[in-house]
Amino acid sequence: MPNGQCHLCGNFGPLTFEHVPPSAAFNDRRVLEADIHKLIGSDLLADLKNPTGKYNQRGSGKFTLCGRCNNDTGGWYGRAYVEFVHRIFPFCQTVQPHQFVDLRYSIKPLNIFKQILVMFCSASPPSFAQKHPSLVRYLLNPESIDCDDLRNLQLFMSLYDVKNSNATRQSGITSRIEVGNPQAHLYSEISFPPFNLVMSLSGTNPEDRLFDIGWFAQFPFNERREVKLRLHNLAVNSYFPADYRTVGELEATLAENKKLDEITPPIL
Repeated sequence: MPNGQCHLCGNFGPLTFEHVPPSAAFNDRRVLEADIHKLIGSDLLADLKNPTGKYNQRGSGKFTLCGRCNNDTGGWYGRAYVEFVHRIFPFCQTVQPHQFVDLRYSIKPLNIFKQILVMFCSASPPSFAQKHPSLVRYLLNPESIDCDDLRNLQLFMSLYDVKNSNATRQSGITSRIEVGNPQAHLYSEISFPPFNLVMSLSGTNPEDRLFDIGWFAQFPFNERREVKLRLHNLAVNSYFPADYRTVGELEATLAENKKLDEITPPIL
């Protein structure tokens, strides 16, 4: 095991491999990990047809958590999340692209909410958790329902469109500015079947079709509640976080951009 700083508690020492999402949530097979530096500026559609990178035989994840944080959070929160994943997975195969389904399920909302936050701590640099000490205390105390950092932090989800996706994504903190919108989006994303998960640090939703699950945090630990969800089925194909265009939509955008390049005179 390599030594390093735990992405949750911050202690330095041997790190264990943290599957993101958990291995029992269909993350137990090898995945191809692309180099984002090589993808930027490359031919997006060509990369989708002939992806390159290194295979991770363990599944999606990295050496990010110390043994204690890995075992504790997995025991407290992992089972509820895995149960949720197995119930939802059929819908990401049957719902049409960009359409939604209304679901009603009995789940353990707080356990799932905290498991997702642990996943985002693993997907982010160790400095993320250290900048949010109340979040660390919140996640390392399963009974805790008090977290100052949750005032600006929001979680969103959608279905991951299995049939129309050619990639999975896991990003650290990303900033995005939209034309005509003075407020920037600051967020992180984990897209892996059956969910696209987004953690917003700016209090904004980078994609209107994502469903806000922040209210999962209001329930006690291990308490089962019936919840209503409206989940859109969104595809993942590009390397841009929170970009849910199908291949056909990407092709149309690239063709339109090419036309604009042809008619726009060069700047001298």
